[in-house]
Amino acid sequence: MKRKPLTLLIDADVFRHQLAYGNTKSIDWDGDGDVTEILDYDRARDDLDGEIDNLVRKFKATDFVLALSCPEHNFRKDVLSSYKQLRHEKPRPTLWHFVDECIREKYQDKVVMRHSLEGDDILGTLATHPAPRRAPNARIVVSIDKDLRTIPCRLFNPQKPDLGTLTISEHDANLFWMKQTLTGDSTDGYIGCRGIGLDKADKALMPVHEQYRDAPVEKHLAALWAAVVKTYEAKKFTAADALTQARLARILRHGDLNYKTNEVLLWKPSSPS
Repeated sequence: MKRKPLTLLIDADVFRHQLAYGNTKSIDWDGDGDVTEILDYDRARDDLDGEIDNLVRKFKATDFVLALSCPEHNFRKDVLSSYKQLRHEKPRPTLWHFVDECIREKYQDKVVMRHSLEGDDILGTLATHPAPRRAPNARIVVSIDKDLRTIPCRLFNPQKPDLGTLTISEHDANLFWMKQTLTGDSTDGYIGCRGIGLDKADKALMPVHEQYRDAPVEKHLAALWAAVVKTYEAKKFTAADALTQARLARILRHGDLNYKTNEVLLWKPSSPS
């Protein structure tokens, strides 16, 4: 039987980060706080090839894509200027630049990047497009990033192989996105609704999710959004505050981007019918 084409949509931002840190050793020879970095360039290069080869073999994939974030601009900074500010204040490990160069040179025909988009947005738009030119057949997203659970897709987390490949429905993806809107993400520099953690977010959203989980997607999302706004307003914030956080938390999907002009079409909520 002929194997069906399958493309892996790989989060190369994560690869770059993991391989850079994983092949760097910091040694304090004299215990005086003066640290020497030992960089294993050859192993980093071999690990990059090995990780990709292992994934391709595991899934018997016929193709793969390496999604990278645009280094020049991030459209979310136009929504909130402080987005990911803390990340940019931290110096990158020396090997990061070496791994980045390896990816771009050896796998240049596999790299997908768009101006102002993060790698996650590349993954999200490719995963939800009905038939993208770069990956027109079956697709699996490969990432350890929890943000990808906001995308309706097939998702594999290499750090949690026992979970297998998850199939995330649009209802469940929207639920996770709305949870992110409430809880925020300190790593990415957006706060969500102050005072709302995972437990309170679940308390606000899960009853709504259960009530509308069999409803059309638009109605389900509108009901979740109403609960999000209600939670923000109970904390003395506004619907506009909630909308800013939702736009930061939303990983782009097909329909959120004008592919010809590269203009991001920021999400606008609709009211429950």
